[in-house]
Amino acid sequence: MPDAISELLRCIARSRQGIQVLTIKPGFVDTPMTAGIARKGLLWASPQRIAGGIVRALQRRRDIVYLPWFWHPIMRIIQHIPERMFKRMSL
Repeated sequence: MPDAISELLRCIARSRQGIQVLTIKPGFVDTPMTAGIARKGLLWASPQRIAGGIVRALQRRRDIVYLPWFWHPIMRIIQHIPERMFKRMSL
C-alpha cells in the first residue's frame, strides 16, 4: 500500500513544476531508535550514508531508492517468496 500512495503522489506531482516524490526504502540505520538492537553488522548503515544516498537519488530524479544499495536485490528476492512461506521463516 505505501508504494501505491507514493505512486499516486508522483503522478499528481508530475503536473506541478518543482515537486519530486521520492520513495525511500532504508535498511537498518544506526540511530537512537535502533540503539537497543544488539546485533549490528554489515547490513547496517550510518545516518550520514543514508542521507548521502537520498541526496544522490534526488539529484538523479529517481522514483524509488533502496539504501544502502545492496538492499535492492535482497528485497527483490524477498518479494518473490510466497507469503505463507515467508511467515514460517525465522528471520
